[in-house]
Amino acid sequence: MMKGNGDFPNINTKRPDGIKPGGKPFKVMVVEEKEFQKKQIVQILESENYKIVATASNGREALQKFDMLNGDVDLVTTTLDMPILDGYALVYELNQRPKNPVIVFISEETTKGVMQDLLSMKIADYILKPIDRRTVLARIKNAIEKKQKSQTSI
Repeated sequence: MMKGNGDFPNINTKRPDGIKPGGKPFKVMVVEEKEFQKKQIVQILESENYKIVATASNGREALQKFDMLNGDVDLVTTTLDMPILDGYALVYELNQRPKNPVIVFISEETTKGVMQDLLSMKIADYILKPIDRRTVLARIKNAIEKKQKSQTSI
């Protein structure tokens, strides 16, 4: 929504969440079996200038695309229940790769046990559906910032 500030650049315009401090976008893969929800997540992230480098409908397709991109992915959003290879197995496989993206689940409610397992597998967050734009953006931004802080403190 444009505010009527004429042609004067607004000094306070905030950098979109999807843009790294250096000006390049964070690269994201969206893994979601349900087509409508996949589109929803893509649109939400693109609205903050995240660059969607791939989408997938199941874990196996996601791993193939991740490998084709040589792991050049900053963030993977995934759901838990998918055919062929579920979100749980996807996380396990991604953790075996040399490059580890930030992994955020956007999924249905699950059991405490599964949740604890996933957190112990170093997922960054687990966002409950229904998909809410503000929640998704805030929690993903937070997850990426946490990873950046942990990398700079090495």
